[in-house]
Amino acid sequence: MSDLTAPSKLARLRSWLTSPAPELRADIGNTARYIPSLDGLRAISVLIVMLSHFVTNIFPGGFGVYVFFVISGFLIARQFFVEQEATSSIGMTNFYLRRFFRLYPVALVFTATVVALYLAQGKTVDWWQPASALFYFSNYYFASFIDPSQQVMPLVIFWSLSVEEHFYLLFPTVFLLAKGAPRRLGFIVLGVIVGALALRLGMAIRHPELIGSYHFYYRSEFRMDSIAYGVGVAALCATEWGRSFLARLANPVTLVAAGAIVLFCLLYREPFFRETWRYSLVGVAIAAALVSVLFSARLGWVQRLLNMRLPVYIGKLSYSLYLWHFLVLYLTGPLGDDLPRPALIVLNFALSFAVSSASYHWLEVPFLNLRKRLHARRKTSPDTDVSPSASTEV
Repeated sequence: MSDLTAPSKLARLRSWLTSPAPELRADIGNTARYIPSLDGLRAISVLIVMLSHFVTNIFPGGFGVYVFFVISGFLIARQFFVEQEATSSIGMTNFYLRRFFRLYPVALVFTATVVALYLAQGKTVDWWQPASALFYFSNYYFASFIDPSQQVMPLVIFWSLSVEEHFYLLFPTVFLLAKGAPRRLGFIVLGVIVGALALRLGMAIRHPELIGSYHFYYRSEFRMDSIAYGVGVAALCATEWGRSFLARLANPVTLVAAGAIVLFCLLYREPFFRETWRYSLVGVAIAAALVSVLFSARLGWVQRLLNMRLPVYIGKLSYSLYLWHFLVLYLTGPLGDDLPRPALIVLNFALSFAVSSASYHWLEVPFLNLRKRLHARRKTSPDTDVSPSASTEV
């Protein structure tokens, strides 16, 4: 009997892993809850980061983070447009509660675990480092971290989450100042993009000694344009002219051109360029690639791959994977002299997925469900969570 049932179970597992979602391509103007392909894009992004840390820095881990930034800007701005259309208002309190329930439980447990491990190992804890993680100023703290005698805790991974949190704090006010008008928001986005580039150029010219440090890479004022590109795509989706423009832009040629720009930025190593113009060029390229992948009817094969259940599931794990893989890297570091390199890589990936799956199902999902229950009781606005770290719904 078991011989007869085993193949069917294997076939069902294979079908679950490889079958794409029924809806593959996002509609430029449709405000449906689910946005196909974004979880798959998150999966690629977090895997690039993990490959960079576990295998070799030939893999551009910073590129993976940049994709997260652009997706964050797109989803949060799209959420606001959807909520405004549905309720003619923006629920600021609900927005910040969603962010808290979505992000903070995992951040708190991760930080507490790192501190507990340090104390158990008898290491000195620099309490500014966990504080910078929990209060989202780690990008500024670690950008100026110049004491070589002080150990950098694996909490430095919070630098990118700090940049995103600063965006979450600022964007609702910016959206209200623009009165929810896509055109006005577009001009503000353009100002942020140009302004961030001008700040980087000015700082690099006045303080060339900072080139090559983490000053430009970590600090929010120099990286906020990375998120603004995604906001710009969402603003274009909200206007008739913008939708027409995106429809023309969404094609395989755009995707190839975006890839060529990214490749050039990876290969061209001139320090001044890398700390200034590179971020702008990569932002344009990723935004253009995002438009092509989401909206092009001629890239169905890409959309089918991104919407298979395995990459979608990895995309849902991406927030936990992004954090916990860095702790795994810290824990397995001492094994580098004892284990063959391939075995260490496999161990790192296996432990990261095991811990992240537990984190997702036992921390993220329960708190998301708790938030939904609290939201249902208040019934003040539609539930439109689109956290860039988990859901692709709006």
